[in-house]
Amino acid sequence: MPTRIETGDMWRAVMGAIVVQLTIALLGKRYLGTGHDQDPTAILMAYLVLPSLASIIWVWFATVWQESDGWARLGFTRIERRWLLRAVALGLFSVPATMLITAMFKPLFGAAEGPALPLSNTEAWSQPNYLLAMIMGVVVLAPLMEEMVFRGLLFGWLRHRVGIWQAAALAAVGHALLHFDLGAMPGLFALFFFLAWIYEYSGSLWVPVIIHAVHNFAVLQLP
Repeated sequence: MPTRIETGDMWRAVMGAIVVQLTIALLGKRYLGTGHDQDPTAILMAYLVLPSLASIIWVWFATVWQESDGWARLGFTRIERRWLLRAVALGLFSVPATMLITAMFKPLFGAAEGPALPLSNTEAWSQPNYLLAMIMGVVVLAPLMEEMVFRGLLFGWLRHRVGIWQAAALAAVGHALLHFDLGAMPGLFALFFFLAWIYEYSGSLWVPVIIHAVHNFAVLQLP
């Protein structure tokens, strides 16, 4: 079972992370303006990289820095090598699995919009700065931030109040809704529900972080 998170710490960290992320994104929008000639790298930095980094710093400030076991309290315990290999394999497998679930529910939820990135995957490889920002944002910072908030904090808090399946489902619904993509909801819910279960089973938040990162990296390779 995840480490117990106190109610005040959980809400302060979760709500603060959301507010900080939105604030940074809005400041980025104001700075960039609304023109169509915006630098793609600047867009990623303003809307993804900096907001994710700011949220991570906020969660660290709200739950970790004053505690001697802060990272372990949040769920970041050491993992064995076998779990590292499993996480990579599960991350790769999760891509066709979520795509299949999304396709099955397409008649009910509509088509998924997919990630709204400024450049296509082919164009990204020709711009090193953009590629670095994309990997930092989509593969490193966003998965880390989202797992800290939705599995480490929200699921960890719910897990001590309701059963594992209810806690996993509630955290997954909240996480999926914040992607604002109705068509992708079934696949995202299944992925996030699974990440909560694997966190419970493995005992380390690093496992869902790695799965999430590998999943995002694999999705970026799709045409």
